[in-house]
Amino acid sequence: MFRGHSQRFRAHVKTHEAIIDNEYWYEDGPPFLAAQFTAKKTAERQADVIDILLRAANRADSTGDRELAKRYGLLSDKLEGCRRHRRCGSMACPKCARATQRAKVDAEQRFIDSQELRNSGKYLVLLSLIPEAMTYEPGELHSIDIINANRWLKDTLDGLSIKRTTFGCPDFGWENRRGGNYFQLHWHLAAWTRHPARLKAQLKRGFCRARKYERPVDVEVTYDHDFLPYMNKVVKLPDLLRRACRQLPELLLTLDRFDPLDFMVLRGLRLSAQGRRIKLSRIRKAK
Repeated sequence: MFRGHSQRFRAHVKTHEAIIDNEYWYEDGPPFLAAQFTAKKTAERQADVIDILLRAANRADSTGDRELAKRYGLLSDKLEGCRRHRRCGSMACPKCARATQRAKVDAEQRFIDSQELRNSGKYLVLLSLIPEAMTYEPGELHSIDIINANRWLKDTLDGLSIKRTTFGCPDFGWENRRGGNYFQLHWHLAAWTRHPARLKAQLKRGFCRARKYERPVDVEVTYDHDFLPYMNKVVKLPDLLRRACRQLPELLLTLDRFDPLDFMVLRGLRLSAQGRRIKLSRIRKAK
């Protein structure tokens, strides 16, 4: 049996409840994600993930790592028990991750629309930022602390004198570069600017490329809301199921260690529950 919400989540309890207690976010409807992320296809991936976790538990048990086998087994039980009105609320759960993604996209769409007059004459841009040092080989994911990583990002932006309103998410990508395979932690963020090229030049001072042809900073002007699902995905699960099936269980344990909204980056904004939705609003500066 699941624990109560206050025990399941460390922070933003009411905001998390607005997502996992509203079955609308688990169904199909606006905001729509890509065609491969329907409720039905997500349920199919949920079954695949549970099977992968059980196989990982058996491998760990066969090598004598009973503690790791137990952790994989408990996580598979949690995902297996995720049902209507009894949601597990884990970011390792494809169903709950998708619900959180849709709820965030909904909140961000409404916030962007509410800021149209305030940001007249500015471009809404999608920032993609790849820190050179935040790469993790298989077996190293236990060292990830997403809260500290997001704090590092904010400190880095402050050090570059970039203090504008920003929102977005980290992303874990499986890479085959630099002579090996590894997970790359990076961020996709949205912000307004009058000068995209100038902002890109600022960011390049803090995000350096490790190889000649790498592009650690990208600033792309957006013209609609279509980028928001991509920005809020956290992991590319279909890709990981194809290319990193053996590494996926370790990543799932990492995702399960943190609350879903720990994966949201907010600067100059606060997040709150608004009925059965979540809401973004500006933090008013003290006079």
